[in-house]
Amino acid sequence: MFFSILMIAIAVVLAIPVITGKGKLMSTENIKKDKIPTYKKWLRILYAIMIVIVLFMAFFNFVEKEAYVQTHYYEFTEDYLATDEQVHPAGEVHSVAEMQELLIPSESSGGSLCAPSQGDPLPVKYVRTDTVLQEKYAFLGFIPYQTARIMNFVGLGLSMVIVFGLFFFINRMTDKKAQQQNSRAAKRNPVRPSMPRGAFDFSDYKDEVEVKDDMFSDATEEKPSKKK
Repeated sequence: MFFSILMIAIAVVLAIPVITGKGKLMSTENIKKDKIPTYKKWLRILYAIMIVIVLFMAFFNFVEKEAYVQTHYYEFTEDYLATDEQVHPAGEVHSVAEMQELLIPSESSGGSLCAPSQGDPLPVKYVRTDTVLQEKYAFLGFIPYQTARIMNFVGLGLSMVIVFGLFFFINRMTDKKAQQQNSRAAKRNPVRPSMPRGAFDFSDYKDEVEVKDDMFSDATEEKPSKKK
């Protein structure tokens, strides 16, 4: 579910430059001057294709992760004596929930179905034999689970192709000389954080506060002693 939400968020971010033609993703810094119109046109097209792909991935990821409920089944590979003194012979099949009820009470804290605790002298042996899928949302039942998994990988592959295509396209449109000049200028004049100019300039306040020469004269003069 999180992956689907992330893909939708990426689609929204990409939609801004596609619709408006503006934003940081449409920056033309270091782009050849005569190629800027063509650059902006094809960049918006590539971003639009990417939007379709990420929404494609979001949909099929939702189908794979949320539209089906998976139930795993396990089979004992040797006889197992449960805590209720009932023997479960090798070959007996149980769902994951049933296996948890049978195994976890007999194990010390920290044990799990797939990894029995180290304190068990004879760990129970079992293997997963089957996985049953049940539809959670009927309106998505026309898409098989395996199809959704395959489409996820297809979408991932297409997205990588578009990303590499973007890098190649931007590289072809970049003015290498201007890029080198800007890089050298940035090295010569690095941007450093500093206080605002005049932050410690108090010259504007010299007329607002008048300091008299005799303001502190009384404090420094010795007071005359009282006559007895």
